[in-house]
Amino acid sequence: MSLKNPKEFLNKKVPFYGLLVLLIISALFSSSPAYNIGNIFFGGVARLYNVNLAQYFFLYASYPLVGKSTPYAHHQLSRTYFIQGDFDTAISEANKELEIHPEDGGTYYILGLTYGYMNQEKKAIDSFSKYIDFNPKTWAARNDKAWLQFRIGDIDGALATISPVALNKNNPWVQNTLGTLFLNKKNYKGAQEAFLNAKRVADSMTEEEWGIGYPGNDPRIYNIGLSAMRKSIENNLKLLEKN
Repeated sequence: MSLKNPKEFLNKKVPFYGLLVLLIISALFSSSPAYNIGNIFFGGVARLYNVNLAQYFFLYASYPLVGKSTPYAHHQLSRTYFIQGDFDTAISEANKELEIHPEDGGTYYILGLTYGYMNQEKKAIDSFSKYIDFNPKTWAARNDKAWLQFRIGDIDGALATISPVALNKNNPWVQNTLGTLFLNKKNYKGAQEAFLNAKRVADSMTEEEWGIGYPGNDPRIYNIGLSAMRKSIENNLKLLEKN
């Protein structure tokens, strides 16, 4: 269930405790408590993860009865729509965040992810570039931007993007991407080293450690994501052997 307007909440059935808390928040005319509670359901407490409840509270934090939204409320609301596959609404909410709180540069990351899933690579790359300007030390945005550049055939640009974080040999995401780029440049020695670095770390990684790279995702799928990462690295090593 995905709500695009706070008023729609009144026509939906929700657990009693969620409704009770929401009514208290509404009575207080404050968006900050709603935002904080939304974060609890959105990964703050793993066993309470519930993207629908998180979305209810982020809606109230984004569209308060009085005043403007809490910083990053539209950002978090955007992420709930992204996870539910409603990419157009995710884009809309992210843009609202930047319109109301232009200082919240972290929102460019969710824009980059969403445009990437929409196969709008150029818009995604531009969004990740803006996020990197906001947070130059980020590995995740550099990794995602490099992967998108790889998808459009800009291998040299991808290597330039990822190079500032490529020395982190304990990051399997970066090392797997780096290996793929080296493989396509026929740098087989560099590719092998990167893939083996990725395999070494991924093989010993716990589900919880994998989940740190995907905040807001349901903890119950961490095992699936970690298995997929390990499989990707294994496939890349097999591809390398053929070369």
